[in-house]
Formats: sequence, C-alpha cells, structure tokens
Amino acid sequence: MIKINKTNKNDILELLGPVPIENKNEKRWTYFEVRETKTKYGVKKIYINDYAEIFFDKFGLIKKIDFYDLNSMKKIQFSKSKTKSLAIEDTFSKSILSSTRKRMENARKKFDK
Repeated sequence: MIKINKTNKNDILELLGPVPIENKNEKRWTYFEVRETKTKYGVKKIYINDYAEIFFDKFGLIKKIDFYDLNSMKKIQFSKSKTKSLAIEDTFSKSILSSTRKRMENARKKFDK
C-alpha cells in the first residue's frame, strides 16, 4: 500500500516496477497504463487509461500523488491556443525536398512489385 510521507522510491519500484517517465529536476515519476480493444468494425477503443504522477520530497518520500483514470481525463480542459512549429516552414526548398521524396517512394513501390 502506498502512503504519503511514508512510502519511498524503493517501495514504489518494488510495487510498480521501473519508471517509464522520470523527471529528475522536479522529482516526479509518471506511470501510465493504456489498454485498448478493437470493436466489430476494427476501430480501436480505449477501455483502460490510467495515469499516475508521483511527487517526491528531497528525502525520497512521497509528498503527493495525482491519479487520473479514463473518466477524469475526459473532464480535463485543454488550451485552444496553438504552438508555433520549430520545423521547416513551407518554403521553396521544403516543397522541392518533399516532392523528391514522394517520387523516390513511388519509384521504390514500383520496383518492389
């Protein structure tokens, strides 16, 4: 059983296993579980989506746990603002490289047949 201010990092590793996402600067570990199934039309449907963030103090003891399941994630409000991409913008060189790549892929498909 996990208890705040009593359970430490070693206990969490023993209970939940290795950490998939670890943020050392914030002393935060993130665990998640996603299970999905296919419906009769072949569409994937998520039926389990659990997400837990565990925050530690400077001694390695749990100070806070945030847990989200599939129902609580539906209630989260996301920002409508968009971030600007740092990738290559739509330029002349990008369009040339893109069309060249498409031609090479099409040629490869013809060759593989």
